[in-house]
Amino acid sequence: MFVPDDAYRLSFTTGGLLRAEAVAIAGLLVTEPDAATARARAVELNLVQQRTAASTARVTREVVQRVDELPRAGVELVAHGSVDDSRQVMWLAACLRYRFLRDFGREVVRDRLLSGRNTVEHADFDMFWNLQSSWVDALRDAADSTRVRLRQNTFLMLRQAGLLDDEGRVLPTNLSPGVAAVVAAAGDELLLSFPIHDAQVAALAGRDGA
Repeated sequence: MFVPDDAYRLSFTTGGLLRAEAVAIAGLLVTEPDAATARARAVELNLVQQRTAASTARVTREVVQRVDELPRAGVELVAHGSVDDSRQVMWLAACLRYRFLRDFGREVVRDRLLSGRNTVEHADFDMFWNLQSSWVDALRDAADSTRVRLRQNTFLMLRQAGLLDDEGRVLPTNLSPGVAAVVAAAGDELLLSFPIHDAQVAALAGRDGA
């Protein structure tokens, strides 16, 4: 299996899901859809509420890059939807931006739900990392400190998205019709990066089946 290194970006080392920051920036993107213009305005206003200019620019860039991956309806749902909707859409945005998270959600988190094991631990992350690194140079060449930061942030994002609890137990996810439509618009396969059962996947994707 060949996976281009650029598909495995490893820049999600801090910040978690960045939901609150994304809500503020998505509100701006709804009225100013040009990402570059919106990012400049968000930095000027410090919508991400960072203490230094450098961190404001860095966090704003990261949020804009994630939100810019979403279909238009997803941006609007982040800006104006419920807390649950916005955090689920931001998990989708993270999965679209970072293939590693998309694959981890599908192959580890959802697999635990389907298998009945129900718990995701740090060791599961390390096993997945080692497996993927056998064909992804970016993972194989990453420093141990990078892997540790990515592991910490992955679990933080999963908790903030409502997909894991504090003990690492998988929380079956209910997607609202609005969120399900956004995920399906991004690609039906993205449904598999959420901990939902096969019957729900089939129903949300508009297919018959159990």
